[in-house]
Amino acid sequence: MRNLCHSLGNAGYRRESPAAVRPFVMRLAAGVLMLGLAGCGHAPPTPKAFKLPKVPAGKSFKFWLQVNVADNANGNSPLPVDFVMVSEKKLLPEIAKLSAKDWFERRVQLTRDFPTQVKVVSWEWVPGYHVGPITIEVMGGTKAGFFFANYSNAGEHRAYADMRTPVVLNLGVEEFSVQPLK
Repeated sequence: MRNLCHSLGNAGYRRESPAAVRPFVMRLAAGVLMLGLAGCGHAPPTPKAFKLPKVPAGKSFKFWLQVNVADNANGNSPLPVDFVMVSEKKLLPEIAKLSAKDWFERRVQLTRDFPTQVKVVSWEWVPGYHVGPITIEVMGGTKAGFFFANYSNAGEHRAYADMRTPVVLNLGVEEFSVQPLK
């Protein structure tokens, strides 16, 4: 490395001792690890993580959403997306583990069986579309919200939505993400 630095004209190069380099390497490794863990956000949170503002029954609050759809999303075909709000604590584990395919196959029956505990907002987005903000009325007593995107390829295509903050729904070519709106 020293020869390379001298050949590039770095006359001020000095060799650091291993002890001086170690803190830098540790910070770099920790940063890489954190970036790797940030990409693992598709697993549903545990029920303990479902904490929404305390809103009395009969009252509601607003949830804001922005949507960005990739130009070639879903094989350049319209993409059905459901936002599912669950107010029954016992239903959370069941809905939290459904794949999008399972959700879209079972949603009619689930909404029949639990008409007041499961509320659904549905859209069908076309590739290249960008919209927002969208305001969704969330009833008091809602425990959690989930997005299900009915992509034509295999996958879970489900994400938990923290309804305490506005989010961006990024519908990619074959997968999607939900991120806080900045």
